[in-house]
Amino acid sequence: MLKIVYKYFFILISLFFSLNIQAQYLTLDSHIDIPFDYMDNPKNDPGNLTEMQVDFSKMQSGGLDAGFFIVYVEQSSLTSDGYEKAKDLAMLKFNAIHKMVNTYPNKIRLALSPSDIKKAKEDGLMSAAIGIENGYIIGNDINLIKEFYDLGARYITLAHIGHNQISDSSIPKKSLNDSYKKHGGISLFGKQVISKMNELGIMIDISHISDMAAIQVIKLSKTPVIASHSAVKAIANHPRNLSDDLIKQIAQKNGVIQVVAFSSYVQVNLERNRAINDLRKSIVNLAGDNDFIYKKHSQYSEYKIKLAEIDKEFPLPDVNYFVDHIDYIVNLVGVNYVGISSDFGGGGGINGWMDASQTNNITSALIERGYSNDDIKKIWSENLLRVWSSVESYSIKNSMQNPSG
Repeated sequence: MLKIVYKYFFILISLFFSLNIQAQYLTLDSHIDIPFDYMDNPKNDPGNLTEMQVDFSKMQSGGLDAGFFIVYVEQSSLTSDGYEKAKDLAMLKFNAIHKMVNTYPNKIRLALSPSDIKKAKEDGLMSAAIGIENGYIIGNDINLIKEFYDLGARYITLAHIGHNQISDSSIPKKSLNDSYKKHGGISLFGKQVISKMNELGIMIDISHISDMAAIQVIKLSKTPVIASHSAVKAIANHPRNLSDDLIKQIAQKNGVIQVVAFSSYVQVNLERNRAINDLRKSIVNLAGDNDFIYKKHSQYSEYKIKLAEIDKEFPLPDVNYFVDHIDYIVNLVGVNYVGISSDFGGGGGINGWMDASQTNNITSALIERGYSNDDIKKIWSENLLRVWSSVESYSIKNSMQNPSG
């Protein structure tokens, strides 16, 4: 009995010191997905104890201070009807994020600038910034970018899986009959989008877009760019990951690569991938759909049961594999150009960081690798906040020079 008491005593002491160490860092996760019924369904209300990977309780227990909560809409047809439906779906998520911060003002604040993130930390509160994943929701209306900015959007991932009206994707969408490329990178409209984002002070996100498109964006943008949730292709050869050349170009632009804890991007395991692809096909057939939609199909009991079996047979990569990607970028271009993202809610999760309550494990792993306090502060938030500040400053300076805009 005494041994059990000592065991739990030491667990509590370890947890106390772990969180005490974590508290000195401003921790910012640049990619947290939310469902369409966020805040409307009690199961998806972060103020409750939920099965979601990110809720307030998990953020507090793991020491996660802030996150970009994502307005994501799946790629569909490039038609006026498709654009209208995409905007309507996007508004559900914008409204949900605003409802969250308005419902829990004593827990979390909306962050519209880097200073808001820092002030919330000083005041002992969490903060929520907003990112858009898939510029598809803009349609062909350039003015919508300003509308979304006014709603709080501070970065836009130009495309997702499937080419859109702005950019070629790194992964063409079979159900939309995508060819290998559509625009040869960025479209003419996409160039206007980039200019408008620079003007407004919205960070340009090159995650998900093709290499050719990414190279063009880096050259076209007047400000640094980000990869909000990507990893290193030299370690895990996946089309969603970044080549050494792209990593170097992002760094030369003074941007940042936010390494993502998405298992397939952290470690390519062909047997696991095949098993998951087969599972997804079976669930799609069961549902009578054309494509696998994570937010929908991952909730099927058949999916959860089979995925647990796959996880047992082909274990997920762990935190050490994840930090290998950070090490690689640091060794290639330096510690000023790397950050952290989870992709929780969108398929993210690795052994040791399966939800926000385990965030402190990432910090511990960085300490074990020999990173200094200053380095860890940069990796957890300062690098991304530097880019955000630079983008914001360019917009302010530009508006002063061109007041008629």
